[in-house]
Amino acid sequence: MIASSILIFLLIFFGLRYLKTFHSPELSVWTLPLAFSVKALVAICFIYLYTYILGNGTLGEDAGVFMRESKMLNEVFWESPSAYFKFLTGIGETQALIEQYLPETTHWDIGTQSLVNDNKNLLRIHSLIHFISFNSPFVHAFILSLISLVGLKLVYLTFENRVTFSKKLFFWILILLPGLLFWGSSLLKEPFMILGLGILLHGLFGNRNTKTSWVLGIIGALLLLGFKSYVLFALIPAFVFLTVTKLLPKHKILGSLGTMLLFFGILFFAFPSQREKTIKRISRKQFDFINVAQGGAHVYADSIFYYFTPMQMSELEFEGDSVMLKHDMHAQILKLGQIDRPIPVYLKADGSKWFVYFKNDRSNGFIPLTKIDNSYGQLFNNIPEALINALLRPFPNDPGSSLKYVAFLETLLIFGMLGFAFLRRKKLEGSDQITIITLLIFIVSLSLFIGWITPVVGAIARYRIPVYLSIFLISATIIGQKNTKHE
Repeated sequence: MIASSILIFLLIFFGLRYLKTFHSPELSVWTLPLAFSVKALVAICFIYLYTYILGNGTLGEDAGVFMRESKMLNEVFWESPSAYFKFLTGIGETQALIEQYLPETTHWDIGTQSLVNDNKNLLRIHSLIHFISFNSPFVHAFILSLISLVGLKLVYLTFENRVTFSKKLFFWILILLPGLLFWGSSLLKEPFMILGLGILLHGLFGNRNTKTSWVLGIIGALLLLGFKSYVLFALIPAFVFLTVTKLLPKHKILGSLGTMLLFFGILFFAFPSQREKTIKRISRKQFDFINVAQGGAHVYADSIFYYFTPMQMSELEFEGDSVMLKHDMHAQILKLGQIDRPIPVYLKADGSKWFVYFKNDRSNGFIPLTKIDNSYGQLFNNIPEALINALLRPFPNDPGSSLKYVAFLETLLIFGMLGFAFLRRKKLEGSDQITIITLLIFIVSLSLFIGWITPVVGAIARYRIPVYLSIFLISATIIGQKNTKHE
């Protein structure tokens, strides 16, 4: 395991040094290898944290689940190559096949609530890496660190000509932004999100010909769709705005903003069924996230899922992976993976034993949210709460572990850079103004989605990585030299 980890690290390190594909005129040939070394060190810290702090000597939380279940998927290859390729491609995959080869997985099949099963896609990638990793999580983390590094380099190449300060400083701030550095060096989905976002931004703003821009845009969009679809959906309003600016001969910004608002206004009123499905989906995601974060038990009984709150846990009798009611009580019926409203039910304690599908304690970083409850009025009323939560929390007095202080310091750093850049702002050209407004639209869209549904400060800090990246890119774009005059 150690030998394979060292070998992969050295191959990537010297590949970044000697392969001209990775070289950049403004950066030393040793810059990318050094940046990868930093990310590899953080990847080791990530594995240590998830093994000895969040786990009990074994890799825990989602990172551990993805490693274990991707190993199960990899082992299918040695039993039935044809079944493995069906899982790998999704072509020919059936429920019977899942029950035959992957019955013990929890992240492979998540129901129909999500448009794309990004868990499944990450398991596929990790299952491929298992062929060379010898089950070493460090090999997986090093490869994913390289993937996110490529994405950050594309962001650098996209914006390097827009910044007036040191290109090297711009690159290293990109690498060392705390959220990007930590989660981009993990075993989770963020490295692929960073790569997809980097490719997409390079296509949108990279000053390439139209055909190449479209190809890069599609590749980046597909990566985001496959690993972080909510980021792609948050980009849609920004993409509409940017597209219209390319079509209008004058009054580009005001005309594009008006067109964008009109476009989504028409969609809102012209498609009532899709509108209702959207509000139900947002409400259900918020409901599910709150239930998981505040703790409780989800049990499976006769094709039905019952949910019991944390306050009801003492009224349940647990035995292994089974549970039984101590007395008659209220519960809620949930349809796993569906967006239907939960149904209250009164259950009789008749001695029946049910399977415990999911049980957990209250999240250490839980914060209350105002429930949307399928109401558009409440959705709009929640906008200030959502923006404050997504952009600024955790506060020092919020619940959570000591890591909340790191996230708070990152917030101070990001907005401190934005304030400094504003004070030193340069006179912006039309293209820079359009870029900044495009990023602002994306920031607001993604922040609203995160703030509406996320009741855990740790999850907020993780999900808003693209938001903070965009704020930094705005800061880097507007800042001028010390003697630059602005209007």
